[in-house]
Amino acid sequence: MSLRHDTIWNLIGSGLPLLAAACLIPFSLDHLGNEAFGVLTLIWALIGYFSFFDMGVGRALTYELSKLRYTDDVDEISLTLKAGLLLTFLAGICGAMLMVILAPYLSSSWMKISPVLQQDVTLSFKIAAIGVIPTTITSGLRGALEGLGRFSTSNIFKMILGFCMFALPAISIYLHGNSLSTITLYLVSVRLIVVILAIVELSSYLVVSRTWITIKEIRKLINYGLWVTVSGIVGPLMIYGDRFFVSALVGAAQLPIYAIPQEGLQRLLIFPIALCGALLPKLAVLSHDKLIVSYYSNYKRVAFIMFIICCISAALAYPVLSWWISIEFAQKSLLIVLILSVGIWLNSLALVPYTLLHAHGNPRLTAFFHMGELVFYILVLWLLTTRFGLEGASLAWVIRVMLDLVLLHIAANKFLHIPK
Repeated sequence: MSLRHDTIWNLIGSGLPLLAAACLIPFSLDHLGNEAFGVLTLIWALIGYFSFFDMGVGRALTYELSKLRYTDDVDEISLTLKAGLLLTFLAGICGAMLMVILAPYLSSSWMKISPVLQQDVTLSFKIAAIGVIPTTITSGLRGALEGLGRFSTSNIFKMILGFCMFALPAISIYLHGNSLSTITLYLVSVRLIVVILAIVELSSYLVVSRTWITIKEIRKLINYGLWVTVSGIVGPLMIYGDRFFVSALVGAAQLPIYAIPQEGLQRLLIFPIALCGALLPKLAVLSHDKLIVSYYSNYKRVAFIMFIICCISAALAYPVLSWWISIEFAQKSLLIVLILSVGIWLNSLALVPYTLLHAHGNPRLTAFFHMGELVFYILVLWLLTTRFGLEGASLAWVIRVMLDLVLLHIAANKFLHIPK
């Protein structure tokens, strides 16, 4: 399939959840209230975005299967896929156990949750912890589908999960009231259903080889995936994990003023994420000369389109938030939106060199970058949030993504100008 075709499917996969968010977030916020909705954004982060527990196997499967796909070695594809699913299942169990241990601490002391909500929040986090297992397996299955060129199927599953992330809380509130634990149970259940559907979709590869997994398949996934895991852990912490720090510093009741603009603006990344998701398996097999042309043309394309999108978003922020939620909310969050819009543009640019480095087996370098950035980011986040509140947290995030872009851009240019 063409890059355009795969990118369009990726855009569709991200666009439907964005529409669901726009329609249903106001309903959920109005019924839950600021504090409970702030907790819901953290549950979304745990279930929807914390796929870093997959040990990088999802990205490793995309990388490995994109190469095996052209060899017609069905047995090798089957063994690699089985190894990936085994690793994601084991990683999910480890992640779930960790979250079960942390759940009481997060709800009772770290996040400054009011006593009336603590029991419901603790139970919600424990249910979300169980959801880490299907989340990691789903990450591996989507990586396999994209490595095999099945972007349409992968994005149908993504649409289901993304739509349900925002639709199910509203449905749960309507049917069962404002129970966060019930909402979380709905969200975990749909993850399990998608895992089953994806396994059925890949069943032809799972049953074709009767040979059991060997150390060879596991090692090649781990060697690539462990470094992706470092980025996979640190990356979401720097994108969504800051909500836990912000909640601890300013209280969960203030979190929606920061989290809702952040959640909405992150959705603007659907274009570069869609493009880069389709680009990775193709960059992995291009010759060096074609690689340079493809990289720079796509970098310029992302820069131009995302600049326009971010400018339009910043200009429409106040009227849209006033109509969507309230004038008071728009006034409080406007400066945050403007600051984060700059960061979104910078972050979109960083996705292109990040994809290039991963497409050519260099996840170690991006992992080192992210480890260094995390230490820097925590310090800056603490300093600016304690001094300037939510606006300071927004500025800290922009500073971090700017550093990430500079490091990745330098590394990509160095890689491209060294002949193979």
